[in-house]
Amino acid sequence: MEAIVAENLRKTYKNGRGIHGIDLSIDQGQIVGFLGPNGAGKSTTIRTIMGLLLPDGGHASVLGHDVVKDSLSVRRVVGYVPGEFSMYSDLTGEENVGFSLQVRGLPGKIGHAHELAGRLGVDLTRRVKTLSHGQKQKVAVIAALAHEPEVIILDEPTIGLDPIAQEVVRALVREEVARGRAVFLSSHVLSEVEELCDHVAIINNGLIVASDTVAGLKKRRVKRISVEFSGPSVDFSSLKGVTDLHIDGTRFRFTLTGSIDPLISILSGKTLVDLTVQDPSLEEVFMAFYTGDGDAKP
Repeated sequence: MEAIVAENLRKTYKNGRGIHGIDLSIDQGQIVGFLGPNGAGKSTTIRTIMGLLLPDGGHASVLGHDVVKDSLSVRRVVGYVPGEFSMYSDLTGEENVGFSLQVRGLPGKIGHAHELAGRLGVDLTRRVKTLSHGQKQKVAVIAALAHEPEVIILDEPTIGLDPIAQEVVRALVREEVARGRAVFLSSHVLSEVEELCDHVAIINNGLIVASDTVAGLKKRRVKRISVEFSGPSVDFSSLKGVTDLHIDGTRFRFTLTGSIDPLISILSGKTLVDLTVQDPSLEEVFMAFYTGDGDAKP
């Protein structure tokens, strides 16, 4: 079942920035990573899908609920950690989470909130104004997961958390996906996305510039090449798409963006000692799309 659907979703601000035709589809039991530089449109996309922003055009739904016509139902069924969250600072963490549960008609889920608090190591009896930023972040995660939602939208959920707490949040995300929940994860921690997600969408300037599995993205355009010659070598500096070239005697290491066919052509007839072609890290793939060197086709 499709948990989140966006079709030609658009929201443009006065300065021209925003999102200019977003297409997304996320199924139950799937975790999709959402990547892009600051100002690319990640938060605008998420807030529009949540029904917090009115789109200028297009359509989006969450579990069949239209984000414009039925935005209240959307917010009831989604567990959401916003990039910039707010809580009632004079209330305790438990009171904040409890209020969220009461609004949803699920006050009995407070026991699950305490289970989550135990795993994350946060005291829900303390007033929010006495908590550090990291502790507040944990309360925000608890509030998003306490009602056991079918759809979870996380905008930078581990920012400000220590490494141990970050791993706990990742473990919680894995458990939710194993239960069949859909997770839409925006993060600047590319290693986190690579570890958790089976599918990634990259947004730049309000448009999805790539959408594929993590493995598929890593194989599409960018390769790490290492080649060693036993005879005359090749001048790789003139080969289109070569960057980060390092030469150590007869061994050449470089990054190749684009088709590998020209490389194969210039190597034919040469005597090689060794040749390795490796998929890049997700960070290298992301930077290729961000700088305009990647395949701009979704």
